[in-house]
Amino acid sequence: MSKRQMIAVVIPCHNEAAGIGQVIEKIPRSKLAQDGFDVTVYVVDNNSSDNTAQVAQDAGATVIVERQKGKGYALRAGFRALPKTVDYVVMLDGDDTYSSSELPRMVEPLQNQFCDVVVGTRLGGHICDNAMNTFNRLGNWFFTNAVRTLYRANVTDVLTGYFAWKKEALDIIYPHLTSSGFAIEMEMVTKMARLNLSMTSVPVSYHPRAGESNLRPVHDGSRILHMLMGNLFWRPKQISAIRKIVFVSDAIYPYFKGGKEKRLHELSKQLVRMGYDVHIYTMKWWKQPEKTRIEHGVKLHALCKHYEMYHGNRRTIREACMFSLACFRLFRVRFDVLDVDHMPFFPILTTWIVCKLRRLRLYGTWHEALSSKDWTEYMGKSGYIAALIERMSVRLPHAITAASLHTKEKLANIHGRIDRVGLVASGLDLQLLEDIEPADTKTDILYVGRLVKDKNIDRLFDAVSIIAGRNPGVRCTIIGHGLEEQRLRKQAKKQGIADNVTFLKPLARAEDIYAYMKAARVFCLPSVREGFSIVTLEALGCGTPVVTTNAEANAARHLIEPNKNGSIVPCDPKHIAQALSFWIDQAGRVSIPEVTQYDWRNLAQDQVEIYNL
Repeated sequence: MSKRQMIAVVIPCHNEAAGIGQVIEKIPRSKLAQDGFDVTVYVVDNNSSDNTAQVAQDAGATVIVERQKGKGYALRAGFRALPKTVDYVVMLDGDDTYSSSELPRMVEPLQNQFCDVVVGTRLGGHICDNAMNTFNRLGNWFFTNAVRTLYRANVTDVLTGYFAWKKEALDIIYPHLTSSGFAIEMEMVTKMARLNLSMTSVPVSYHPRAGESNLRPVHDGSRILHMLMGNLFWRPKQISAIRKIVFVSDAIYPYFKGGKEKRLHELSKQLVRMGYDVHIYTMKWWKQPEKTRIEHGVKLHALCKHYEMYHGNRRTIREACMFSLACFRLFRVRFDVLDVDHMPFFPILTTWIVCKLRRLRLYGTWHEALSSKDWTEYMGKSGYIAALIERMSVRLPHAITAASLHTKEKLANIHGRIDRVGLVASGLDLQLLEDIEPADTKTDILYVGRLVKDKNIDRLFDAVSIIAGRNPGVRCTIIGHGLEEQRLRKQAKKQGIADNVTFLKPLARAEDIYAYMKAARVFCLPSVREGFSIVTLEALGCGTPVVTTNAEANAARHLIEPNKNGSIVPCDPKHIAQALSFWIDQAGRVSIPEVTQYDWRNLAQDQVEIYNL
């Protein structure tokens, strides 16, 4: 028997609850199975305010959440989530205008090696009454003939939403896609023509849409025209030119167990697996005498000795200054890309000088962006100086990687940095998550992280005290250490919940943390300041709902879909207790949405794309 082939169907959706169920159900799975195909449907929920995601999930689709609004963003999120085992990729809209029952017709030319890409043509197919108005017909005719003339592309409908690719052909075009909105189809067709991918058109039927249209004809038409003309002289960049990537960060994982350190650790490992020469320049965290060591294929370099990073709950100026001065040693280092961590800001100035004198570009990674108000609440009057330093630092890198959508929006709204700001969130090792079994020790409420003031563990203890009043057997596990540990132990005893709360030291292996997460009924993060929150993502990946706060500086809230995978509440004990009690009672009866878009392998590819901006 021949090997079965896999078709991935990617459907970008914004408020398509009226049609998405029909689109999924009409896919002829039985016929495709007889022809030797397995089908997986990926629905990308692009900030829908209706129940699009739930309808899609009920119909058997894998739901991916993309919060950056725009069809281009949604499609790229869907493409990133595809496993390597896929053979063919089909894209269509979720409004039931295209017939998903015609999917075998789209794939057949690819299977027979007739072409690399199939474009479903409405103009050469059957357009039902009231499905396309005269204005849209004329616009489509104009753009199609322009592309055929200027790009010599063998297509008869360039604005269609029905495409099919060989997976290797999609892999070629994907790194070059940048559109955010409806110009994505024009970008794909024109760039595929420039990349010499063989295309053919297949007639498809077109029906009146279900629900309201998201297309703005004049606004989106102008963007499509700009894309048509802008790509006339486009040529693909030589992405393979990047070889040696240098990261600069004063703290590294696992010596310092923070979210941003874990993110750098995982991304750098994936970049090594992709064939890049990856180096991290940091303080000397290890006890061994050598100044250079290799861990997981990543080369670690000590620029200076280790300095204490914190005094009380605040970062020390001494450590920031000493590490910043040590960064001048990078003058002696050869690299293709230098990416510096934004915190504690001073190294940005040093590395900018290094890159400026060597006529190289500086890249920066931002995990959070704070306003003057945020800084003064954290540091008092000296916070105004810190806010000024951040505002200056934001302007120095050629391109910035924002570690969350929340941070990207803050960079734009607070500091006015909009150009060349990419988004690469933190991620998960999905394969590892799938293989881990729940820990034998069960718990109702779990917290994992540093025990510091901003995390508000004392509010969690107040909430546990409230819950214990009606449920004396409630169990809460705290995994982590920090300056607040002794005070929190005393608080637990004073409130009479010492028997309800278990303190555990940080666990060395991620597998052990995931096991505890899978064994917990609910994860709680009462923090008011998070740049992204990997632990929240990890808990969701383990199928555990999360309760977190609605604080403006808490980016973890953007990962939560209320009543689906957790709760967003005010940072006060009463509301936290109510939410925790709800999820404790719901344990085992809630289906947590998929988080496949956060796989580290896809995120590492996104990071490389930013270096080519």
